[in-house]
Amino acid sequence: MTTKTERIERVRLDHDGRLRSGGRIVQARVDRSRLSRPAAFAPDEDTPVLTAREIASFRRVKSLKAIDPRVVRKRLRMSQAAFAHVFGVSVRTIQEWEQRRRKPAGAARALLQVIDREPEAVRRAIGL
Repeated sequence: MTTKTERIERVRLDHDGRLRSGGRIVQARVDRSRLSRPAAFAPDEDTPVLTAREIASFRRVKSLKAIDPRVVRKRLRMSQAAFAHVFGVSVRTIQEWEQRRRKPAGAARALLQVIDREPEAVRRAIGL
């Protein structure tokens, strides 16, 4: 298993609207037709520029632990159809997760974590 390391790179926005890192173009950043306007380079009011110290103070969010949807569903004593209906997931998705053809990711994994810990809170939140 290989681990991916991430780095923070310094980038700058060229006068022609291209984002550069170490002299190489990273991606198109600003529509070139808007570059002649002063607002193109003005700081955004609700997105302040962060200092290096502020960026260094950020901490990585812990990833969610793997969760078995079947265990969560069985703990609640629900059928696949009932679980899918109550929590707004398709029955097919539940089957895919439980048969390990797919893994719940992102928001679905977070929802399963909350359902596992506080099923009544989820039911109240979705109006059941």
